[in-house]
Amino acid sequence: MRRSPPDPSEGRGPVSRSTTAPEDTRSPDARPMKSSTRAMLTALWKREFHLKAARLDHGEPEHFVRCQWQSRVRVHLVYLTYRWFLALLFVATMIFSICDTGRSPKSTGLRYISKWPIYLTNWGYTVCTLQAVLGAYLLTQRLIMERKPGFTANASQMSLSYKVYWALNTTGVVMAIGISVAYWLTVYDPALHSLDALNLMVHAFNSVLMVTDLFLVAHPFRLLHCYWPFLVTVCYVVFSFIYYESGGTDRHDRPFVYPLLDWRLPKRTAASSVFGLVFVLTVHCAAWVLFLLRKWITLTVRKKPYTDKGGLAAPELQPALGVDDTVC
Repeated sequence: MRRSPPDPSEGRGPVSRSTTAPEDTRSPDARPMKSSTRAMLTALWKREFHLKAARLDHGEPEHFVRCQWQSRVRVHLVYLTYRWFLALLFVATMIFSICDTGRSPKSTGLRYISKWPIYLTNWGYTVCTLQAVLGAYLLTQRLIMERKPGFTANASQMSLSYKVYWALNTTGVVMAIGISVAYWLTVYDPALHSLDALNLMVHAFNSVLMVTDLFLVAHPFRLLHCYWPFLVTVCYVVFSFIYYESGGTDRHDRPFVYPLLDWRLPKRTAASSVFGLVFVLTVHCAAWVLFLLRKWITLTVRKKPYTDKGGLAAPELQPALGVDDTVC
């Protein structure tokens, strides 16, 4: 009888199984994505939640006189034209708002006009107008300085005018958005308020203009600067109480300026005030998210560093992409 051939596996030990780790099938671009996102969030946390971020200090003041989207370090004439157009538009609208000519039979006389400052809308529009005029002035001043022989943009200290503009701009953005939302949801009454161009300018296009400006300017919008619009809102709440106690009335001779700030109902008004302050902080956070969106779009679109075609020795407006560049 023929013997079957021996089994090759006989006499050998157990077959060892490979202990090699499974191959990473992810694409090379996806592998560093998680670590990059973590590093980006860490950099964002360090920048925005540091006590220094609450101050009006910025290492590159030239960002306050440039557009986020321009490709040169000198003042751009198109951006300068935009800033003066915005300033004149705010000033003109503010003048028409004060005079309020032709809107109602009562819109004449010093007594009617003198009640213009009692409205939060006009507080916010004043802030927007001041920041627009100051921004145009700073840009014009920078243009004049750049045209002087031997000018170099090496200053790293924030001047007082830049700090004031930054605070006004931040406050204007938040107040414009907050006033627009609050007015159309809680104040507007077709029986009392005319739906005309002036009403739309101060209660709708104010926020449109400020949000548009937020996407055009190059300076940062700090999360910890929320105390500026918060303080203005607190001042207005205190003012409304003092005005009520003094016997003040609105333009319709009602003993309150806004229904939600009717101090004849102190508990409801106090609750409304607290809610309003929380709402201001919420709007500020929303504006900060819009700022981050602006930066993300910028860093996605503009991959190359800015160059100065005019030969000006100055820092780059937007350097090449980096983790720390997510927030100015």
